[in-house]
Amino acid sequence: MKTIIATTDFTPASVNAVNYAADMALSLNAKLILLNVVEIPMAASEVTVTENYFEEMADLAEQDLENLRSALEERTGGRLNIATKVVLGTVAAQIKEVSDDYQPFVIVMGKKTGNSMERILLGSSTLTSVKHNPFPILIIPEQVQFKGIHKIALACDLQNVSDTIPFKLLSDWVSVFNPALEVVHLSKREQDFNSLDAAESVALENHLSKFKPTFHFLVGDKLAERLNAYAVEKQLDLLVIVPKKHGFLALFDKKHSGDIIVHNHTAILAIHAT
Repeated sequence: MKTIIATTDFTPASVNAVNYAADMALSLNAKLILLNVVEIPMAASEVTVTENYFEEMADLAEQDLENLRSALEERTGGRLNIATKVVLGTVAAQIKEVSDDYQPFVIVMGKKTGNSMERILLGSSTLTSVKHNPFPILIIPEQVQFKGIHKIALACDLQNVSDTIPFKLLSDWVSVFNPALEVVHLSKREQDFNSLDAAESVALENHLSKFKPTFHFLVGDKLAERLNAYAVEKQLDLLVIVPKKHGFLALFDKKHSGDIIVHNHTAILAIHAT
């Protein structure tokens, strides 16, 4: 049985992501784990708290998780296997530790519509998890609901595709949902597409041939914005990105790579480079 971990801090955006995860789990006959991290500040010694503060916070979180589980059980007619877990620590580190224990099919996280302040807040948890957690992370915008996954696009920069794209994991995902698959090649300038890129494109097509993907090209500046607009225009159910060491794609530096996630209105699946 597959396991899906849905993180929540009980905000509307995270509860929406939990509902998305529940509907996905139901469609896959998967187990759902609701996870809340009671965050301990990095400099805990500088924070004035009572002796039992974190214990009390954990008790409250457990009650909130139980209420959320009850609501999900009612919503799904009791057909879903749901567990709850409360842990203490820093968010990204604890999500990784729990993931290591349960080996999930995916970790589901929510996000609000992006703005500059949210970029700062998101960076402390979602973006950190995307960069450092080896398991697939599914990021759900606030208004997105699970209605099946019928159309997926893989964003690709044609840089060492055979050595960096985790094709087995990607194939497992595509096989589970059997969607239409698109591959979106990204380039800053039209002349960037050269004979080496053509070879990379052929390699990519060979790896994905059984899914009969269609191929599209986005060329120009502000590629994060163009990619996000493409996802909306094509009504994608899922945009797949492959985080790399120096950014989510070679075309995006660390400063701008997070824009793909923060300002996107489509569900995003981040799967780590091999």
